[in-house]
Amino acid sequence: QTKATAGATRVDLNQSQMVRTSTFWGLFLVYTIGCLAGLMAIGISSPMGTEIIKIDTATAAMLVGVFALFNGAGRPLFGWLTDRITPRWAALISMVVILGASVLMLSASAGTTSLYAACFIALWLCLGGWLAIGPTATTTFFGPKNSARNYSIVFFGYGIAAILANIISGQSKDLFGSYDTAFVITAVLAAIGAVIAMTLMKPPKRS
Repeated sequence: QTKATAGATRVDLNQSQMVRTSTFWGLFLVYTIGCLAGLMAIGISSPMGTEIIKIDTATAAMLVGVFALFNGAGRPLFGWLTDRITPRWAALISMVVILGASVLMLSASAGTTSLYAACFIALWLCLGGWLAIGPTATTTFFGPKNSARNYSIVFFGYGIAAILANIISGQSKDLFGSYDTAFVITAVLAAIGAVIAMTLMKPPKRS
């Protein structure tokens, strides 16, 4: 028995019961923030490398391939973390990593290839991580009986994140001539997400 399941309240909530809990809204909001940061990073990985870091297109393409590997690795890594230290703490770690990577990217400039690579690895890793934290947290908090249907509502946050990520990454460059605004937004959202994770991502109380 893992720490996550050991600490869970023994409940089996359906969709309408789940959405009336503060736990659901905590999970939904942090899930959306985590996916948004990762999807935003995916959208600007290549142009950020060529335009800001000034690497050639072949190197940028190679690095995007490396980032994708870490995106895949994020799922088993954060799945294991979620089982061992509970969804709440796994979510907090993800938010701290996203915050750190976003802040560090504000100092990126031509030639800072290692910084760029490390930060984007972290962002892609966390996106993969949320595709593991999300379903595990849903089952842990709301029970296994309706977990597939319940997760379909949580996963709606991914769609919202995809839309917002596209707007943020595109508009920040168009309006301000720089990708920095995108990282300021993800940094602020990650800080908010960390607070939400700590305050709301707790097993729901028995009704």
